[in-house]
Amino acid sequence: MTRSLLVCAAMMFAITGWGCTATTDEIVALEPGVPILVDPAAPDPVHRAVRDLQRDLELVLGVPSPIVNSLPDTAGQSVIVVSGTGSLTAEFRDASLRGSEAYRVTVKEKNGVPHIVLQGTDMRGTIYAIYEFSKEFLNIPPLWFWASWEHDRLSSVDVPVDTRIVFDEPYVKWRAWFPNDRDLFSPWQERAPENYEAFLETMLRLKMNTLEGRLMDSDAFNQAFTAGREARAARDRGLVITGHHVFTFGSSMRDWDNYGQKIRNQEPPRTSIKNVDALRSFWRYHIETNIKERMDIIWLIGFRGHRDIPFWAFYEDSPESDAERGAVIEQMMNEQVKLLKEVTEDASPPMRTTLYSEKSLLFAAGHLRPPSDPTLIWNFVAARRDHFPAADLRNMEVPEDRPIGYYMNFQFTSSGSHLAQGEGPWKMERNFRYVDGKNARPLEFSVVNAGNIREFVMTMSANAALLWDFQGYDTDSFMQAFCTQYFGAEHASDIANLYRDYFDSYWQQKRPDLNGFPRQYIFQDMRYARAIEQLTAHFATGYAPNPLRDQGFSTPGEYFRIVPQDTGTGDQLEAIVKGTEGSIAKLKQVVARGEQLFEALPPSKRVFFNDNLLIHARFMLHLNETLNAVTRAFMTLESGAGESTVDLLDTAANSLDATRHALDQAEHGRFTRWYDGDTKFKMDGLKERIHQARDNIRAADG
Repeated sequence: MTRSLLVCAAMMFAITGWGCTATTDEIVALEPGVPILVDPAAPDPVHRAVRDLQRDLELVLGVPSPIVNSLPDTAGQSVIVVSGTGSLTAEFRDASLRGSEAYRVTVKEKNGVPHIVLQGTDMRGTIYAIYEFSKEFLNIPPLWFWASWEHDRLSSVDVPVDTRIVFDEPYVKWRAWFPNDRDLFSPWQERAPENYEAFLETMLRLKMNTLEGRLMDSDAFNQAFTAGREARAARDRGLVITGHHVFTFGSSMRDWDNYGQKIRNQEPPRTSIKNVDALRSFWRYHIETNIKERMDIIWLIGFRGHRDIPFWAFYEDSPESDAERGAVIEQMMNEQVKLLKEVTEDASPPMRTTLYSEKSLLFAAGHLRPPSDPTLIWNFVAARRDHFPAADLRNMEVPEDRPIGYYMNFQFTSSGSHLAQGEGPWKMERNFRYVDGKNARPLEFSVVNAGNIREFVMTMSANAALLWDFQGYDTDSFMQAFCTQYFGAEHASDIANLYRDYFDSYWQQKRPDLNGFPRQYIFQDMRYARAIEQLTAHFATGYAPNPLRDQGFSTPGEYFRIVPQDTGTGDQLEAIVKGTEGSIAKLKQVVARGEQLFEALPPSKRVFFNDNLLIHARFMLHLNETLNAVTRAFMTLESGAGESTVDLLDTAANSLDATRHALDQAEHGRFTRWYDGDTKFKMDGLKERIHQARDNIRAADG
């Protein structure tokens, strides 16, 4: 059909601020001030996403776009129609779109005027359609906030009349992020209002739908007994909430005394595994509070201590055998399921239990089986120190009707990646394909842990793409598309290859023992930090060929997992030197190629390339140099410390300075002072330890 050019009167534009809409046989050209038609009865989270769309349109077109509630208000011009389930926009919907969270972006004509239709089958589907339009036609990608994106200013937004972007329902039903161990993220988040909710918007732009964390703030009992601020913000954005594996129904045993004194108005009873009635009262309060707060929840059941520890490390009357401990957890979970059904008056509430740490070990040993309720997701967890499917899942024949989930760390606060991404999208894909293959039904639930978020947004984007389209996803193809989107088509292939080489530069301190996982064991940055701590402490006690020891709640041998014979060496020290030398050689090549690509990229593409890849490579290069020099300095103690020891420790200190300088480059704009909250890696503490070891040797030499 031939469409005539629609001309808007200059007076109308002057009065309303709306632009005219030019149409041809091929395109609808949306000009500044294009109206957005939204049903006033649409859910609040849809209106929140529409406000983001208004901001996006103004960034690109330079003029605010008004909200209208009927087509007559638009004076015959094209509009952007946000069509969910309300009656106002029903005439624009295509009834063939089916499935939870499905959506489409199309052009539909009414009375000779073409309109852009953003249709979803439900609330989140509609939200996804809104952000899809921004990505495809306003060139605002999901990671725009983290990428320090420079928005293109356009005179009009051209939408082909034959546009038909359709996404059927996702493969994985529940797709979660868990921002945990957020030493950098939390203080930065509080510095500006836009920082606080940025990651929630990013989740929805990537089509995630669930936030894992605290349902109630840690100090809620001292305030108004309401759900936590972040949980409320997620609710208001349209996200589902689920609890951290420590917090049954959102409760924390740290609040036990406050609950007794301020809610029950009595002296709190002694915490005991035998006092189930008191525990039920405590749990009931949290269930009722979250119902009152209108939270959309996947309820977390489980039984642990007052923090990330087994229950028997907290309750004094706990049994000592694994079989008895498993029986206690089973009893508590059955009590929780019964209570939840009673309070919610729902015979099939959505639930999950996280088989983490001690629960994973008890499950693998046959001492623990969660309740068999059909809506209870058995959420398996990647191995604690290295991220591949653990023995509980590997050794289990999963019943066909059992919904299962998977929890994988991209960041790990004690021994994994923290300041630099380490696992990467290829390893992520191998994990999830393995887990999904254990069951005939699709994976029901996924959660990835990346507490500080910023360092891991690329792999988190890959994870989101995989979970939506499991059959169509391929990491190589994803990386090509990702690099094209954020860095441009000309250098996309080279940058995708550079990412691969960066991840492959990690020292593999132990040979894989699981087929299909060539990077099963890697030495992440937190392992470097703790190795430097332990080695510098040993300078006072003298030489030992295998000085590194497990720490924290670790299965023996799992903290560092250095296997000298796997590296062709005789002890830990030799293995570290050989491993770091290999990584140094690889990383020097990655950095050199990265610097060449940096210069070749347009200036607008350089910041995110630097932040997300080149800085990580430089950081890991200098961190390898630091550990290498500390280790070689320690090895000199075998024949007696001397000037060479001091020189090597000076080298280590200088390399650590270079490590920090590499990170400094990531502190710019909204990310200024990003590393101020460092309490996990402890960069300053490492430098003090190296200097102290050096000064002690100098003092001993007179």
